[in-house]
Amino acid sequence: MIRKIGCSIKLGDAVEGLINFLTLGRGKDIAMFIAIKLGYTSCGCEERRIYLNKLTCKEYKDGIQF
Repeated sequence: MIRKIGCSIKLGDAVEGLINFLTLGRGKDIAMFIAIKLGYTSCGCEERRIYLNKLTCKEYKDGIQF
């Protein structure tokens, strides 16, 4: 039961949605701007989302849920 809940409500997607809500849909743009200013090539947004999704759904494989 808990596994099914974790796979239907993915933590990474929920965090991404919250960030998009708080920043009016500009979260990834703001993060990328800051990352470039600090010398990084990526903000790490997608990697963080996938990592958090894997915490709540063990069958989650890089965007594909099995």
